Amino acid sequence: MSPIWNVRAPMIMTRFAESFDFAGKTVHPLTTHAMSGLGNTERDYAASCPGATLREGLAVRGEEVTGAQPAVEAWLRRIGLLTR
Repeated sequence: MSPIWNVRAPMIMTRFAESFDFAGKTVHPLTTHAMSGLGNTERDYAASCPGATLREGLAVRGEEVTGAQPAVEAWLRRIGLLTR
């Protein structure tokens, strides 16, 4: 989970991701944004998480975070992380 800054994942998040071994792992980006949706997040995390499989992400507009629970739950069901 990270915000989007100027269409990109924040440098601190990409550097943080680079410190882990993502080989064989699946990454689903979850972001907040003002206008850019996922922006270049998928590209940024593909570069900073070598060996990971990047899958469907979700972008939530910052102003809509408090009401985003239905969208987040639907996304989690769609990607198989919420089963109830």
